[in-house]
Amino acid sequence: MLVLTAAFWWSVEGYTLFEEATARGQIADGLLRFSLLILTPALVLFWLLAAWFRRRVGDKGYWQMLGLVAMIWTGSVLVTRMLVG
Repeated sequence: MLVLTAAFWWSVEGYTLFEEATARGQIADGLLRFSLLILTPALVLFWLLAAWFRRRVGDKGYWQMLGLVAMIWTGSVLVTRMLVG
């Protein structure tokens, strides 16, 4: 539930950053768009389909995959916040 709450928060926060008319670099703008349009929906879908993945990869692989997806998304959000902020 915490991951889905964080995804919702980043969707709102990132969209607010996206709509602001501030000068950003191309890298920051591209990473902001990528994290909002690709990574956040992928994270939400992955966590919603978690039960299906658990049956396919087993319990240990399940937690490793969820942790990996959450770390990739979190890293993207943190780097975006550093570049934009």
